[in-house]
Amino acid sequence: MKKATVLLTVALLLALSLTSCEVHFGDQKYEVEWYVIAIPTVLIIVSATAIAGAVLSKNTYVCPECGHKFRPKWWQAALSLHVNSDRVFKCPNCGHKGFCRKED
Repeated sequence: MKKATVLLTVALLLALSLTSCEVHFGDQKYEVEWYVIAIPTVLIIVSATAIAGAVLSKNTYVCPECGHKFRPKWWQAALSLHVNSDRVFKCPNCGHKGFCRKED
């Protein structure tokens, strides 16, 4: 959960660090407020993370220590470190934390 908090905090700080933007369209110049850019950006990041987590949480993973098969929660799947289809999870059975193989 710490990773989720850090990622959301960073996204929020980046969004809030925007001040205003000057847009040129043809010969006209427009001032765009920061929130016109920040709100859609934050919504897209949160939506993409939730969708990716929902898709990835449907997979079954196998603990390399005890062989226990489990399905992670959506936020665990979305925020876990990964190499190819292997992801870092904490096994709910034995507590081992490491790369768990995706079951085919």
